[in-house]
Amino acid sequence: DTSMNKRLFLSLATLPLLGAAGQAEAAKPQDRPNIILFLVDDMGWQDTSLPFWKEKTHYNEVYETPNMERLARQGMMFTQAYASSISSPSRCSLYTGMNAGRHRVTNWTYPKNKSTDRQSDVLELPDWNVNGICEVAGIEHTYQVTSMAQILKDNGYHTIHCGKAHWGAVDTPGENPYHFGFEVNIAGHAGGGLASYLGEANFGNRTDGKPNPWFAVPGLDKYWGKDIFISEALTQEATKALDKAQQYDQPFFLYMSHYAIHVPIDKDMRFYQKYIDKGLGEKEAAYAALIEGMDKSLG
Repeated sequence: DTSMNKRLFLSLATLPLLGAAGQAEAAKPQDRPNIILFLVDDMGWQDTSLPFWKEKTHYNEVYETPNMERLARQGMMFTQAYASSISSPSRCSLYTGMNAGRHRVTNWTYPKNKSTDRQSDVLELPDWNVNGICEVAGIEHTYQVTSMAQILKDNGYHTIHCGKAHWGAVDTPGENPYHFGFEVNIAGHAGGGLASYLGEANFGNRTDGKPNPWFAVPGLDKYWGKDIFISEALTQEATKALDKAQQYDQPFFLYMSHYAIHVPIDKDMRFYQKYIDKGLGEKEAAYAALIEGMDKSLG
């Protein structure tokens, strides 16, 4: 809903900057809240132990997300919020306050100037913005925007991106979080998924001189070859960025955007065996472990 998105957008970006009389005025850094926006990819509404319905469902009984439960007890839950059914349109809407009918990004982006729509013998598909959004005018098949991060940065926030970006196609300005007002970018690029969750597999990056797959995760070289899951690696890097932010005399905005729980369903061995012991199959146990690894990061 466009109006809901705009209200959320305005409340985050401008309300802390309003004076008692409702007029914009310069606020001291300590008067403005630090903001962490924690986003999970491809997660269903039942993929948590926290019920988003009037009672627990079967899946709520299977998964374990104690930190989501703790956050809900301390805050507010919304149980009738909706998103586009695929990544890029949802992320573009979240960052601009526009629905997909306005920014015209309706499918996942990656290859420049190429639609990822399935071809149809019945429908003639519109000329969507297949290259996503960006903050630069005149880029073909994009919608020019001003992002939430840019507004916060312009109003004195230290802005940090960690994880999945996926706002624009490769080789367009929208591919890089730096072009959306982020001062720090940890592992964000044009890719909409990841080649591997595993540090042992270099998160999909090749070392034999051959080209990387599309979804090889950049910027986490220090973890290559190590026994670490990417959810934990991103959490460690975000924590370091927040420690640095504490040294600045300004508020911070962290966009913690996990690649979890997107495919591939790699095994997070910190939690995998627990779900095997519960009687889940290998794929279901791996999926549940992905969810709990995300929840550990939230904690």
